[in-house]
Amino acid sequence: MPEAINKPAPPLEEARESHATDANDGQSEASHKFRAALLKTFFTGLSWTAAARGLTAVGTAARYVVFVRLLKPFDFGVIASAMLICTAVSAATDPRMGQALIQQEDKIDPYLDTLFTTYFLRSLIIGLILIVFARPLGNFFHLGDAYTVFWAIVPLPILQSLQSPRLISLYRRLDFHFVTVLNVSEVAASFVFGLLAVLYWRDWRGLVFSLLVGAVVRDILTYWLFPHWPRIGFSKAHAKTMLSFGLWFSFGVLFEFIAKQLDNLTVGHLLGPGALGNYQMAFRAGEMPVAEFTTSASVVTFPMVARLRNDRPARVRLYWSVVGVVAAVGVAYAAFIFVFGDRVVMRLFGPAWVHAVNPLKVLCIYGILQGVLVVGRSFLTGLGKPERYLIVAATRAVVLAIAIYPLTALHGPTGAATAGVISILIALPIMAYLLQQTD
Repeated sequence: MPEAINKPAPPLEEARESHATDANDGQSEASHKFRAALLKTFFTGLSWTAAARGLTAVGTAARYVVFVRLLKPFDFGVIASAMLICTAVSAATDPRMGQALIQQEDKIDPYLDTLFTTYFLRSLIIGLILIVFARPLGNFFHLGDAYTVFWAIVPLPILQSLQSPRLISLYRRLDFHFVTVLNVSEVAASFVFGLLAVLYWRDWRGLVFSLLVGAVVRDILTYWLFPHWPRIGFSKAHAKTMLSFGLWFSFGVLFEFIAKQLDNLTVGHLLGPGALGNYQMAFRAGEMPVAEFTTSASVVTFPMVARLRNDRPARVRLYWSVVGVVAAVGVAYAAFIFVFGDRVVMRLFGPAWVHAVNPLKVLCIYGILQGVLVVGRSFLTGLGKPERYLIVAATRAVVLAIAIYPLTALHGPTGAATAGVISILIALPIMAYLLQQTD
C-alpha cells in the first residue's frame, strides 16, 4: 500500500499534459478533458473525505452520547477548558508550513525534516506552557483540584507532532481515501479505550485518555501509510520558503480560532465549567452536519482551486455548487432542531443537559454561516491569497470581542451563541467582496 501512495494519479496527470498541449495549439477539446478530469477528481476526493468525516461524526456522536450518560457536565467543562487552552496555544504558534507545501509545485522531500523538527519543538513548548500555567488556568476556569487536567493533556500536542511528515502528500496528490482509514481508526480506538477509561475513573480523566489513545493510533497509521523516518534537522532556506506562504495563512487561522473560541473562553470564565460543558455540547451538535461537510469540501477545494487559478468560470461554478449543498444541509438540520431539539436533547443526553437546548438552536444558524465562511477561506487560500482571508478573520474576531461579554453576561450561553452569529454576518459581505476581486 505505501508504494501506491508515491505513484502519480494517471487520469489527472494525463489531463494536465493534454491541457498544456491545448495551451500551445488552441484546441478546446483538451481543455474540456482537463476540466472533466478535475471535476471527476474533485467528486472522488469529496466522496472519500465526506465518507471519512461522516463515519468520524457518527463515531464521535456515539462516543459523546455514551460518555455524556456516564459523566457530568462538570467533567466535560474540565476537558473543554484544557482543550481550549491547548488549541489556543497551538493556533498561536502554528506557522502552517504544511499548507505551503500543498500548493507549491516543487518536490516536498527536502522540506520534510525541517517541517517535522519545527512542529516537534513547538509541541514541547506547548507542553511546557501547560505545565507552568496549570494552576492559574485552573483558577481562571474555576476548576478547583481538577486543574491537573492541564498536566494530563501535555502528551497530546507532542503526539500530534510525531505523525509522519509525508502525510502532507495525501493532500498534494488528492489521495483522500486514506483520510477514511486514519479518521475511522482514530475514532474507533478513542471510543473503545476511552470507554474503558471512563468506566474505570468515572471522571474527566477517561476523556483525556480517550484523546491520547486516538492520537497514538493515528501516529502509527501515518507511518504505515506514508513511510518516512524523519531526522531532527533544520534548513533556514526551506523554512523561509514554507513560511512565506504559511505565516499569512497562520495569522488568518489564528484570528479565526479567536473568533471561534472566544465564546467558550467567556462562558467558561463567567459561568463556570458546568455551563461550559452545556455550551460545548450545544456547539458541537449545532454545527456538526454542516461542519462535517464543509471540512470535507474544503480539504478537496483547497488543492483543486490552486489548479483552477486561470479558469474563473470553473471556480465560480465550483463555489456555488459547494455553497448550495452547505445551505441545503444546514437549513434542513436547523429545521429539525427547531422542531424536535428539546426532545432530542432530553432523550439522548438526559435532564442534566436541558440548558443546552436554546443555545443549540442559535448555533444551528451559526453552523450554516460558518460553513459558507469556510468554503470562502478554502478558495482564497487555494488562489494563493491567504492575506485576504486574514482581513475576514480579523474582522470577525474584533466584532465577536466587542459583542461576546455583554451578550453572555445578559443572556448566558444563548447570548454567546448570538454573538457568534453576529460576527459572521458582518464578516460574510467582506468575504464576498474579496472573492469577487480575485482574478
